[in-house]
Amino acid sequence: MEVLEIKPVRNKEIIVYLVKICNMKSKPNANVNLFEFLSRINVNFATIDLENENLRSFNKSSLAKILEHYKIPYYTVDIPEYAMGYLMTEIIEREDQVNELTEEFLSMRNKESIKGLNLKSWIDFLKEEIDEKKLFLQLKLRPEWIVKKILDVIRSKNNNEITFVHFAQDNIFNETMNLLKDLDIKVKVYDQKKENFALNLIIKEEELEQWKY
Repeated sequence: MEVLEIKPVRNKEIIVYLVKICNMKSKPNANVNLFEFLSRINVNFATIDLENENLRSFNKSSLAKILEHYKIPYYTVDIPEYAMGYLMTEIIEREDQVNELTEEFLSMRNKESIKGLNLKSWIDFLKEEIDEKKLFLQLKLRPEWIVKKILDVIRSKNNNEITFVHFAQDNIFNETMNLLKDLDIKVKVYDQKKENFALNLIIKEEELEQWKY
């Protein structure tokens, strides 16, 4: 069982290009621009945050075909099921409790009684607790594990200079980016704009123009 440990990789110069997966699915000419983009850079590998997508279906996707065309090895990264286990157990238990209490509340004749109001308050409290645990799991714990998995891939490479592409989910894009930057990894963001794309350095704002093609 792995331990969630995030430490900088020493003695390697690392660059990551971050791409939002949602852009590849929703914007016109996204695949064409990505195809051109990958032809302009040399990358050692790609990492993909599939979230709920099945690996088998991804392997048939246009993105997988583009990576295969350029012979770019790709690795899927996600939080392990066992790492979600404890939190998910708590969430399911709370949800079951909410369902039971809601049934009891709905069966009450006088919902405005002290007992009814207290029961409703308890239900609302549990729902808020469930939402907080889900947010922590999705927006905090999950990106930390994804970055940990990315570091594992980096450490498996013998290269002193590593450049890779990470395809990130939109809802944790910023958190993933910040975690990578905190590890002294140079982060560049691929930004799809209509039919053109801009590759923007997230270091100095005045440098943005030179990364537009």
